[in-house]
Amino acid sequence: MFVSNIRTEFYDVLSTISNRILLLVGYDVDALCACKILQYLFQCDNVLYTLIPVYSKTSLVESFKKHKEKLKFAVLINCGSTIDLVEVLEPEDDVVFFICDSQRPINVYNIYSETQIRLVMKPEDCENIPAYTDIFRDEDSADEDEEMGRPTEETIMRRRDKRLWEENRNKIMFEYSQISYFGESSSCIMFDLAWKMSRDNNDLLWWSIIGFTEQFVMNKVESDKYIMNASLMQNHVTRLNCADVGTFNSVSCMKISFDKELNLSLYRHWSIYDSMLNSKYTACKFKLWSGKGKQNMREFLASIGLPLSQCRQKFLSMDMEIRNNVCSWMEANCDKYRLDQMVFGSFNSQFGFKGKFSATDVVLAISALLESTEKEKTAADKFQDASDALRKGEVNAIKRGIELAKLRLEAIFKQVQNFIALKHVRPAGPFLHATVPTSTHDFKYFCYPSCLTMLGNFLLEAHVCSRRSNRAGSLPLILFAPDEQEYDQCMVVGIPPLSERSPRNFFGKAFEQAAEQARIFINQDLFYTSIVYIKRNDQAKFLDALFLLLS
Repeated sequence: MFVSNIRTEFYDVLSTISNRILLLVGYDVDALCACKILQYLFQCDNVLYTLIPVYSKTSLVESFKKHKEKLKFAVLINCGSTIDLVEVLEPEDDVVFFICDSQRPINVYNIYSETQIRLVMKPEDCENIPAYTDIFRDEDSADEDEEMGRPTEETIMRRRDKRLWEENRNKIMFEYSQISYFGESSSCIMFDLAWKMSRDNNDLLWWSIIGFTEQFVMNKVESDKYIMNASLMQNHVTRLNCADVGTFNSVSCMKISFDKELNLSLYRHWSIYDSMLNSKYTACKFKLWSGKGKQNMREFLASIGLPLSQCRQKFLSMDMEIRNNVCSWMEANCDKYRLDQMVFGSFNSQFGFKGKFSATDVVLAISALLESTEKEKTAADKFQDASDALRKGEVNAIKRGIELAKLRLEAIFKQVQNFIALKHVRPAGPFLHATVPTSTHDFKYFCYPSCLTMLGNFLLEAHVCSRRSNRAGSLPLILFAPDEQEYDQCMVVGIPPLSERSPRNFFGKAFEQAAEQARIFINQDLFYTSIVYIKRNDQAKFLDALFLLLS
């Protein structure tokens, strides 16, 4: 059931118990930011908790079984809402789960659980929830299958009604669960809790900004939803960062501002040239995988008065006048080159004199730390590194994440360039498909869900831009990548078509049905339904089944 009052029905319940709380956190930037906010509140009230990051459904089950002894309350952040939690975890009857998750649709058994499941989210943020009577039915006391003798007319009618009801239920459940999407970010929900408790501050606000910005950067929500969230957060930014006349702000304080931002990845910590080359928006607009595209980009830079020698330098090493005006110059000339999204509104933070970071840059840095390719580090170690980087003043940790993010962006662009040059994006009727070769030097980056999804979004947009046919924009993309740990296994991600202008994804159900028709096994262990694992030998069968299903 849904929690109607987040403070009294969620936080007050947890803060008044003596038992240790189990905190299970999904492996993404938004979940980490929400966790940091909740940790701060727990520390204020001396609430005991055990924090465990969970990467998949398997790790969720294993973590719960390991810590379920004497457990009364568990909080799940960005994990568990899309599965029947009670059936999967098999908890004791007195265990209560609080779920704060941005993934949709929510499992109906979690929605209608009256005792053990409590959803920390807004009901209006969940679309088309089936009515209870449409999907649940009380069985008759008499078992119709065991009735002796000749069936009566009443029995026949009752069986007919039950069959029709089950057919209607299956149809309703399919329509409800066939599309996956994302709702309000968990970090925004947790910041709202802190605000209602009058415990909000700039640190918590910054974490919530990073959380909902991650949804925009990773193409989880529409740009309109990002703009709406940004406008709501501007009020909090003004309230917490408006210093009165005559007051003194310590240099150790964080200051958050909202301003126009170039749609270029990490450009403050890179060169303008490298940032434009490896950013999805400019790379696709100029078609930078070709020599002509790079020439057009150089002409654009020259037209706005940016010497190439300056653009190839580190941003902080550029002339002061150019550095201060590059955003306004690009905005003034973007119409000529049809760069209508070259500038957008974003949040920035400044911690003393230690540098300025935009929310989009921090998202890329934290995501790179979470999916670091360092083999000697466990998933828990990477989660801790990302968590430490979010602490106030940890500039060096953020800069380390930024350097890792640069390597990921370069690997993504190189892979897209190879796909386009070698024409390895192949049409298969109702969809496109491509496979990351194991021979590529950078395939280690694409063994992780977020990086592979970034590659898929970049590749689909680049393919559409490089084709003259309008039909390419209406086709989704299925991208395969080798699994570094399991050689005979590969990861599959489904990317919705660009023409939809929405990141809503139908591949979760499509993958499930295709595997059933082809009689092959797929591993849907991740919390993202549009990402699955299959055996490499089953790739052809899988594509054939998808072709028949989507035709």
